Amino acid sequence: MRFSQHSPTTMMDDPNSLEFNLEKLVIEVRDSLVSHPGAPSSNDLRHVFNTLYATSLLKEEGRAVRARVIIAPPDAFPPEDGPPDGTHVVRFTVGHALNSNEIKRLSPAASFFHSAIAAWPHPERGFQIWGILNTGPRWMNLVAGGRKPMGNDIPFPIIHVRDPGWLLFYQGYSLLTEWRGRGFHGPRLDVFQSRLLSDRFAHLRMALVQELSDDCLPGSLSLESYAELCHLISIQFLKRVINLVRTSGHGGSLLYLPEGETGLEVTNRWVDCKYSAAPDEAGSRFRSLLQSIIRRVGELALENATLDDAWMIFRNSRDPELDQLEESFFELARLFSDLMQVDGALVVDQRLSIIGFGGEIRVDLNVLQVDQSHDLDGKKVTSWNVQNDGTRHRSVYRLCSVEPEVIGFVISQDSHVRMIANFNDSVTFWTHTMI
Repeated sequence: MRFSQHSPTTMMDDPNSLEFNLEKLVIEVRDSLVSHPGAPSSNDLRHVFNTLYATSLLKEEGRAVRARVIIAPPDAFPPEDGPPDGTHVVRFTVGHALNSNEIKRLSPAASFFHSAIAAWPHPERGFQIWGILNTGPRWMNLVAGGRKPMGNDIPFPIIHVRDPGWLLFYQGYSLLTEWRGRGFHGPRLDVFQSRLLSDRFAHLRMALVQELSDDCLPGSLSLESYAELCHLISIQFLKRVINLVRTSGHGGSLLYLPEGETGLEVTNRWVDCKYSAAPDEAGSRFRSLLQSIIRRVGELALENATLDDAWMIFRNSRDPELDQLEESFFELARLFSDLMQVDGALVVDQRLSIIGFGGEIRVDLNVLQVDQSHDLDGKKVTSWNVQNDGTRHRSVYRLCSVEPEVIGFVISQDSHVRMIANFNDSVTFWTHTMI
């Protein structure tokens, strides 16, 4: 899909048109680079964006081309740097013209999750690919739930060629916009920051902390800070599970049911689990690991530490015990994601104890329309015709319609993620786009 450099005035003035939004993006990216000698012109950037869109429609050995392309000058990165905090630069002795076929050929060498193709305009030969940047995978921690910090920010535009007809434009680690199909979209909602997700689990977090407070929880943090730390770490765990499923290309569903006997009753009433888990101590592994992690963070924190202090300890500490706990946490997330590879839903209660997997939802009720929320608080909603969705989504809609306490996450094979819940007496979903 290509665009004329001289679109009709009526189209360029329409704020909903593709041409209008493309021009806005070109100006924003150009202005972010203008201070660098030899910075690309608007025409240069239009050419690059069109080229990358065309690249997204190609295939490399039967697979869609995926690549990250950074627009930066060759002298912007020190040669002695490297992951995990910096970037390792491989500079070519001769530049290569930036075109779709060249990006396709380089994409296996510049793995999407670990490296980026670097390009910058040459005064005589146009945009050239001058090398590959090995960034390491920590940049994914923003959405994938990793404990370690992302490393140094990269103050240049990075375009993700994500899937056919789908580009994501970043300024460093900040998402600017998405070009998907025939439209541009602003940054997606981060559903993990929704108030609903926080409120539904608030009483469980406080109960978990109070259970430890009497005898083995250090007094370096307040109970409220410990509870919020539980929330932040739990969100990291959920991000990991969903990202692992998302990158598998398989898709899956995760159902949060009420804890204890209530969750088992809901399961027996509405969900047939092909594989049911015994309700023993092993099912409480998430809870016990989470308690061990917050206790260790409390031991490492100074007296009167704040929540921010505790979070930085969790993210940055190289404490061997915390590292081992984090590895155990990651393996549990991997187990959850593996269970979601089986046809049917993974069913857990709100304490993340496994009830079963391979779950088939058998609610005999038609839900023809749901709400789509366009903000985290569910105040801006529009009606959505469920006929646009597949079996996974529709079955979770039906379950949420009869069980208001259920929260479902559905990951499509095309890697789109939705959170679904009964909100204000209406089945509502929030769309979350990850990388």
